[in-house]
Amino acid sequence: MSEGPVRITLGAGEQRWPGWVPTQQATLDLLKPASFERFFGGTLADAFLCEHVWEHLWPEEGAQAARLVFQYLKPGGRLRVAVPDGHHPDPAYQALVAVGGPGPAHDHRVLYTLETFAPLFTAAGFKVQPLEWWDAGGTFHQQPWSPDDGPVYRTARLDHRNEAWRRGQGPAGFTSVLLDAVKPG
Repeated sequence: MSEGPVRITLGAGEQRWPGWVPTQQATLDLLKPASFERFFGGTLADAFLCEHVWEHLWPEEGAQAARLVFQYLKPGGRLRVAVPDGHHPDPAYQALVAVGGPGPAHDHRVLYTLETFAPLFTAAGFKVQPLEWWDAGGTFHQQPWSPDDGPVYRTARLDHRNEAWRRGQGPAGFTSVLLDAVKPG
């Protein structure tokens, strides 16, 4: 590990962010405590970042993964996590992210909403702060958040598909349920 904060991107895919160590399932498997033991040794992470991974786990596995991340996070540390939003009002978005959907969604196991996603992390011991989400009535909610604390591309704030929407000139493109799960310290 490098000097300075230990900030880990879980399931990074092709995504690379300055100051974040990208990992893949082969290196750091959310379902295998031994991979965390090997990777971290006696250290703990200052922060984790995870964009569009949890929906590839069964709900029981998601709960297990939340507990494992909690264990390897320093007190006061943050897991910033995003998944496709089951309340997004666009039918084309819903078709794209559906369980068993096309492309990368072919192995989606669950489509979360804020109401079903946040409890995975509170049950693991985290304090949860929702940052972006749609409610069941089709209203978008957003709290202030900084990409410096963990950039997540597929959000209202960063995704290029939302440029017209951000200017009030078109529909929402691609957003996520985005939340911070903070380990009490």
